[in-house]
Amino acid sequence: MPDPSTTRLSLYKSKSDGSELVSYTQDIGQNLDKLDAAAGFQACTSTTRPAAPYSGKPIFETNTSYRSYFSNGSSPASGSWVEIPNSSGVFGGNLALATGSSLSIGAATLTRLSGGGLNSNTNFQRNAAATTDVVISGLVGADAFDRTRIYADGKIEFGPGNVTRDVNLYRSGANTLATDDNLNVALNLTVGGVGQVQYILKTADETVTSSTTLQNDDHLVLPAVANAVYTFALDLYMVDTADATGDFKMSFTCPTGATFDMHGAGAHTTDLGASSTNSNGEWIGKLATTSAGATLGFGVSNPSATAARVYGRLVMGSTAGNLQLQWAQNASDASGTTLKAGSYMMMTRVA
Repeated sequence: MPDPSTTRLSLYKSKSDGSELVSYTQDIGQNLDKLDAAAGFQACTSTTRPAAPYSGKPIFETNTSYRSYFSNGSSPASGSWVEIPNSSGVFGGNLALATGSSLSIGAATLTRLSGGGLNSNTNFQRNAAATTDVVISGLVGADAFDRTRIYADGKIEFGPGNVTRDVNLYRSGANTLATDDNLNVALNLTVGGVGQVQYILKTADETVTSSTTLQNDDHLVLPAVANAVYTFALDLYMVDTADATGDFKMSFTCPTGATFDMHGAGAHTTDLGASSTNSNGEWIGKLATTSAGATLGFGVSNPSATAARVYGRLVMGSTAGNLQLQWAQNASDASGTTLKAGSYMMMTRVA
């Protein structure tokens, strides 16, 4: 009886005690054939894989663009083949990466994070054939529809997941971002161009005594950009310290090349006396004003506050700068005129 065959290649082994004559056919010829078949990867087809491979046996398939496999030694043999990725064939199995492991393609590295996410050291880019091609989409669980979809032209669509997406965000023209749907803003919305609204509050009382010379208000000033058009509105609350003589006058300064129109509604300067609760009113308009030379005057009572509402339009030239409220007493009086905290100024860009 010969000795047991080798465990992996089943090479024939003659009796180790020398009692068995060496047979070329089985001891040499057949063993050499088995060694030849075991050397490197064995060529086969997907239907002619080895029927009894040893554990570690490598093969490649000539009919599947040279997919390569090795046997893990399990039974049945048909289920023992584990695919090895290579650059010739299309890999048909799953490639598992442990947490922290990376897949490198040239200088690009894709790393699996501990939470299951992927991190890349470079950007993701798809060279789509059409603007309507989907670049990225996202679903949650067993969603029937993707909740987020980004198209090659940059358009983004959103939906609830159980029906098709129903809101969007996209580029509608040069420097313009648009949506066809409602937009809710939970916090602040800042606009720098047309539609920008600016607001400034007077945070402390300010008093002018014995002076009709216009001076800059300490608080009510707003910036304007070149070549823009704004509308403005002010609510002003004034009080005279002891009598109703000084009253109030106001104007603005604006940048070189700018003009402003303004009109106001408030108490008449001569008809409103101390402790008055009613008076004739002033409705005064000033057009194409370029400096503080044109003023509006309003009566101021004591001790109750008197209010005036001022509206206007600012047309900017090529120089940016500030629209600055200026004010003083309409008639010099030792009893000071106070512009109260709570007065405010708003300006909206319309062009």
